[in-house]
Amino acid sequence: MKYTEDAKKIISLVGGEENINTLIHCMTRLRFTLKDEAKADTAAIEKLDITIKVMKAQGQYQIVIGNRVSDVYDIIINELPNLAESKETPPEPSEEPKPKGFAQHFRHGYDEFIGVLTASMMPIIGVLAGSGITKGILAGLVSAHVLSDKSGIFLLINTMADTIFYFLPVILGFTAAKKLGSDPIAIAVIGAFLVHPNIIGIAQAKTQEIGLFGDYAVKIMNYSGSVFPIIVAAWLGKYLEKYIKKIIPEMIQGIFAPIIEIIILSFVLLLAVAPVITVLSKGLADGISILLSFNGIIGGAIYGAFYPILVVFGLHWPLIPIVINDLAVNGQSVICALTSITAVGIAGSVLAVAIKTKKKKLEALGYSAGVSAFCGIAEPSLYGILLKYKKVFYMTMIGNALGGAVAGGMHLVIYGFTGSLIGFPSFINPKAGIDSNFTAYIVSHLVAFIAAFVLTYLFGFNDKMVPSDKEA
Repeated sequence: MKYTEDAKKIISLVGGEENINTLIHCMTRLRFTLKDEAKADTAAIEKLDITIKVMKAQGQYQIVIGNRVSDVYDIIINELPNLAESKETPPEPSEEPKPKGFAQHFRHGYDEFIGVLTASMMPIIGVLAGSGITKGILAGLVSAHVLSDKSGIFLLINTMADTIFYFLPVILGFTAAKKLGSDPIAIAVIGAFLVHPNIIGIAQAKTQEIGLFGDYAVKIMNYSGSVFPIIVAAWLGKYLEKYIKKIIPEMIQGIFAPIIEIIILSFVLLLAVAPVITVLSKGLADGISILLSFNGIIGGAIYGAFYPILVVFGLHWPLIPIVINDLAVNGQSVICALTSITAVGIAGSVLAVAIKTKKKKLEALGYSAGVSAFCGIAEPSLYGILLKYKKVFYMTMIGNALGGAVAGGMHLVIYGFTGSLIGFPSFINPKAGIDSNFTAYIVSHLVAFIAAFVLTYLFGFNDKMVPSDKEA
C-alpha cells in the first residue's frame, strides 16, 4: 500500500472518479479512457515521482509508471471499486466531431484497431512470455541430457506451455469481446469451435475439405494459435447481437440468441473470414522473413534501429499477432528475435546513463529501467530517458542496428514469445538443443548491449543535458 498517496493523486489529477469511463493496465501503463481529457492535469501528473510520462494514444489517456503499475492499479480499484466492474466496458459515445477526410478516417480507424489489439492481447502477454521461457528451459534440459523428451514430466510441462498457443482463439475471443462489447462467452465458444478436434482433424487430413451444400466443399485450415479471425468475430458479434435481439422475443433471448450468434459467426468465419485473414497474416510474416533472409544484415540493422520508434508511436502492436502466428505455424520467429535485441540495446544505454550521472533520481531511474529492459519491457527507458535525451536515443539506434545486423547475418530466430535477457531459454532449439542459433543470440545481444553502452557513455550523455529545477 506504499503507493496509496500517489494513486489518490492520480485519481484527482485525471479529473476524479466522475471523469473516468474505464481503466485497464498493461505491463507499464495505466490506460484510462476519460470523459474529458481536458480536465486531466498532465503537467502535474508528470511531476509525480511515480510517473515517467503521460501519453495520449488509441483513445486512451496513458500514464507510464513502469514495474509498479499493477500495485498502483490495484490501489485505484480499491479506491474506486465501480471501475473493477466496468473497466473493459466500452465508454459512452463522445461528442467529438467525426473524422473528416481520408487521413483522419485512417488515423481514427488505426487508433480503434490498435486499441482493440492492445486490450485483447495485454492480459495474456505475460502467459505467452512465460510459456516461451518454459519451453526453452525444457529444450535446454533435454539438450543437456538432464531430462528425456519421452518422459512423463516433459510431456506434461510441455503441454502446459503449449496450451496458451493451442487455445489462443478461445482466450482472445473472450478478451476481444469484452473490449468490443459483444458476448464474451459466445465468442469464446466460437474460438473453441475453430480448434475443436473435429476441425483440426479435417485440417490435417489429405483433402483438408468438408462438403457443404451438395458438391460445394470448403477448405479447412488449422486455426490453433490464430489471432485475427477471432478478433473479427468479436467485432462482427457486436453488431449481430443487436440485430438478433431485435427479431427474437425478449423472453427467449437468453436461450436462442447466443446459439444463433455462434452458428452464424462460425459459418462466416469458416467460409470467408478465417481463410482470407490466415493466408494474409501468414503471407505478411513470410514476406518479412523472406526480406530479412534476402539480406539479413541490412534488414536486421534497419529493424533494430527503428523498432524503438515504432514503440513510441504505437506502431509495434500489429507485429505481435504476426509473431504469434509465425510461432504457431512455423515454430520460430525472426521478428521476435530482432525485437529481443532492441530491448538489450536499450538496457545498455540507460545503464550507461545511470553509471555516468551524478543525479540521484536519474541514476535510480536508469537502473530500474535497465532491469525492466532486460526483462523485455522497454517503455520506462523510452519515456523516462531516451525521449528526454535525444543523443541517448541516437546511440541506442546505432547499437541496436549493429546488433540487428549481426543477428540478421547469423540468421537468428527465437522459438517462443519472449526475449531479451530473461528470455534466453527461448533461443535454444527445441529439436537440436544448444546450437549455432544460441551462439548467434549471445553474440548479437552482446554487440547491441556493448555498442549502445559505450556509445552512450562516451558520446550520448552528460549531466549538463539534465535541466535544473528552474529550467524544467
